[in-house]
Amino acid sequence: MESGRQKVTRKDVAREAGVSETIVSYVLNKNRYVKEEKRQRVLEVVEKLQYHPNNIARALHGKGSLQILFIAEELSSGYFSELVSQMSRDAYRRGYMISLCESQEEDEFVSQILSRQFDGLFVSASGVTDRELKLLVKSGIPMVLFLNREISCDLRDTVVVDTGLYEGSRECVKHLVKNGCRNFVYLDKTGKQCDRDIHWKGFFDQIKESEITFAQEQRISGCEDIKKLEKRLQLLLEKNPSVDAIVARYDDLAAVALSVAGRTGRKVPDDLMVTGFDNDFISNYVSPALTTVEIQKEEVAKSAMEALLSLIRHDGVDKKISFTARLVIRESTGKKCYCKQ
Repeated sequence: MESGRQKVTRKDVAREAGVSETIVSYVLNKNRYVKEEKRQRVLEVVEKLQYHPNNIARALHGKGSLQILFIAEELSSGYFSELVSQMSRDAYRRGYMISLCESQEEDEFVSQILSRQFDGLFVSASGVTDRELKLLVKSGIPMVLFLNREISCDLRDTVVVDTGLYEGSRECVKHLVKNGCRNFVYLDKTGKQCDRDIHWKGFFDQIKESEITFAQEQRISGCEDIKKLEKRLQLLLEKNPSVDAIVARYDDLAAVALSVAGRTGRKVPDDLMVTGFDNDFISNYVSPALTTVEIQKEEVAKSAMEALLSLIRHDGVDKKISFTARLVIRESTGKKCYCKQ
């Protein structure tokens, strides 16, 4: 009985194509010029024999696994899916594949990552602790960090990408204050509360600068799921009818706020104004359409990918990349549509 199909090797490809193993390597890695006739011959044999390079073996020989890991916390958000989709396409064109992983509150999380021989990391998770970041930096693995919380550890040789969360959050508050709002609710993401979250910091800093009183109970945070968040918001609006503005961490949370407002008899934007964040597709399909903040997703994705590849190649690269977010004003704050650069 056959024990299974024998694995095709690079040597088999070279023999069938009538070239050296080195030529096969050049063609597959796209790192050297090979005459078109030879290149096509190698590719035809690769397809014929269904040859698949062993990336684990590549990593063990110091040649890289051609695998990148993206550690995130909000895999379900529209903004994140658009960002990763763009980055995945860019990575694939460069011969890399991107894997996704939610941050895990486990002691072995970092060691599990490092044991898998990834060539580089993207990190966009407020749940990744400073201790874990220190371990990742110490390991020397190339890393690009999306700035979504304040960081208090040394990030040497790490590229930090500021997508505009802080200033975008402040713009929301400024816009609402300009429209006469004085009694705010902050609708935070579900899960563990993070006081160093950049969006929250932008909101609270602008609230203080605008000399507005903000009680701690008006920050709805730490909810396990949307249902609990929805219930807390409804109770707050029923208890405090003078609330005239809700700033939500994401557009889908702002959509929840619109629904709750309707159930409590509040008219948006006449009695209550609502802003979201990320300019997801949902922001234009709810009624009234959401005022929100748009991040330059395509530019952020391309710059982050270029930065990580430069780190992998040991090329020079700027350690801080900053973008400006854009306030998109729609009906939920009383206007038709106006985009503030």
